[in-house]
Amino acid sequence: MPNLELEQSLNEEQRDVVLAGEGPLLVIAGAGSGKTRTLTYRVAHLVQSGVPIHRILLCTFTNKAAREMVSRVEFLLHKSIDNLWGGTFHHIANRFLRRHADRLGFGHNYSILDRDDSNHLIDTVIKDLGYGKNSSYRFPKGKALGGLFGLANATGEEVETIIAEGYEKFYNIAEEIAEVQRGYNDRKMQINAMDFDDLLKYWYMLLATCDDIKERYSELFQHILVDEYQDTNPIQAAIIDELSSYHKNLTVVGDDAQSIYRFRGADCTHILEFPQRYSLCQTYYLRKNYRSVPEILAIGNRVITHNVNQFEKQLEAVRDSGTPPKVVMAEDSMTEAHWVAKQIVKLQREGRSLNNMAILYRIHSHSLELQIALQQHGVPFVVRSGLRFFEQAHIKDMISWLRILFNAKDMLAWQRILSIFKGVGPSTVTKILNHLEDYDWDWEALDDKAWRKTISARARKSVEWLVRMVEEAVIPDNFNNPGTLIRLFFEQEYEEYLTHSYDDAAKRSEDLIEFSAFASTYNSLDRFLSDMMLQTDIESSSEDNEQPDEAVVLSTVHQAKGLEWDVVFCLNLVEGAFPFFLAFQEDGGLEEERRLFYVATTRAKELLYLCCRQMGSSRQGLVRTSDPSRFLWEIIRESQPNRRRSGVNGSMAMFLLEAEHQPWFDLVFA
Repeated sequence: MPNLELEQSLNEEQRDVVLAGEGPLLVIAGAGSGKTRTLTYRVAHLVQSGVPIHRILLCTFTNKAAREMVSRVEFLLHKSIDNLWGGTFHHIANRFLRRHADRLGFGHNYSILDRDDSNHLIDTVIKDLGYGKNSSYRFPKGKALGGLFGLANATGEEVETIIAEGYEKFYNIAEEIAEVQRGYNDRKMQINAMDFDDLLKYWYMLLATCDDIKERYSELFQHILVDEYQDTNPIQAAIIDELSSYHKNLTVVGDDAQSIYRFRGADCTHILEFPQRYSLCQTYYLRKNYRSVPEILAIGNRVITHNVNQFEKQLEAVRDSGTPPKVVMAEDSMTEAHWVAKQIVKLQREGRSLNNMAILYRIHSHSLELQIALQQHGVPFVVRSGLRFFEQAHIKDMISWLRILFNAKDMLAWQRILSIFKGVGPSTVTKILNHLEDYDWDWEALDDKAWRKTISARARKSVEWLVRMVEEAVIPDNFNNPGTLIRLFFEQEYEEYLTHSYDDAAKRSEDLIEFSAFASTYNSLDRFLSDMMLQTDIESSSEDNEQPDEAVVLSTVHQAKGLEWDVVFCLNLVEGAFPFFLAFQEDGGLEEERRLFYVATTRAKELLYLCCRQMGSSRQGLVRTSDPSRFLWEIIRESQPNRRRSGVNGSMAMFLLEAEHQPWFDLVFA
């Protein structure tokens, strides 16, 4: 047997976890504390202690994490561990179902549908049921309902409950949507297929309804280990509870302070209440942080203490003292963006690689001005949070709306816009375009009542709506305010289209609200469109080029979890942006926002920049004074400052006054 060299390879906290005996173990592993190393050493130690490899179950959330852990265990043991039941929840679920799917009415050779296949099948069911066909109401598409059905599966809730709690725009058709879900499930059974969410649902169903299967596998798995336990949704937690019911040798590793995926169905209470659910639980803490300099770590430690529901802990830096974080005060969003771009250029000249830098933000739309500034300063970047801003379908749609207002002969823009409206299919688009061409692209031709009778009733209503919007848009006071034009189309037609077309409609809506606020800084539609089209052309041409050797990473905080960089910039730390305004409407929302900020700061190893805008744009496009994020206040104050009636922690002037005389960060003015 190879020597694992635990004394040399692990610190005392890690060794205690690796050598822990049987029974339920809860390991609270702080950011950068070496949880992956600890988990893999525990697996290797269990094997060396005589536990057969095939009697160990190791559950992860990503294929990358699974591959890394398996390869590390093989390196430690100097042998293959192919018999280990290891991988993502979905991977292991598929392994189960390939053996036992017949117990649920499926064949062992069932197909697994990807998201596009699932959305197409849902659309087929909607069409077969006749929903939305003859109604003026836009029935949601498969892409919008797929995420809804997945959330219902993940949480174990009825789809009507999910709609009542977070999809109020579907409330009046909740029964119809539930019927679509039943039809979708029946159709999958008929064609012997499952989607990704079904893998977990049917895995749990096997354990909950087939006593022999539960007994067989709960007895088989002598030890179960779960990584990132704070991210489990109700069905994943229930599966683990069933499988560990015999031996109760369950090791769960996670960090409640990094529980940030509630929108996917993750439930932080699973880790917070683990000691109550498993009464013999032993709790261990990994508090030594190997990633960040102590000055950065102090920021996260101070802010997270304001959460009430948590396992209290203070991370301890192993690294030597470094540079204090900087709070960067910029006048507005564009000033902030250009300052960040210039600072990156400066750091690169000093010898730092762009590959070791990241810019993080709360939502994707907060990167709009940043992407423009980086391109203007020649800084290569890659976007982890989705497509580049101007490549996104909803941004292209909105620009097409502006293009037809500016140039009524823009046939391509007309085609894109017309396809959005209810009842306007390809043949109707062709008919409308031919009519416009006959009248030299005068949009008033669409107001011809005799011609309108040649198209369907639904299409007729859509054209009437479009004409009214164009009439309002060409009013001089509106025409030269691109922000007003974007809000006009968004609020009267496009928001409903998003809701019924995409499962991430809320995110896309926020993108457009941010886009309209940015557009309001222009007083000319001509100049705005010119700038936007040049921006789009830059992005399109960059797709054809090879990826740069070095590039800054742009990412939402959600998608940056688990990653680290030498240098991190965190943008738009103002109330309503970070923390995000919608969080105040949900129980526990503010605490999750605070955990998000904690995750953002603990991505940085050496340099951390916290950026705040002194002026911002409201959702109506009005310029207003920003209030600093309460998280910035929490760095400099042990207790909350006096709240104003708005609920915001304090004014910008008050913050600047107090921030100049504190030891936690350096104040910089952009």
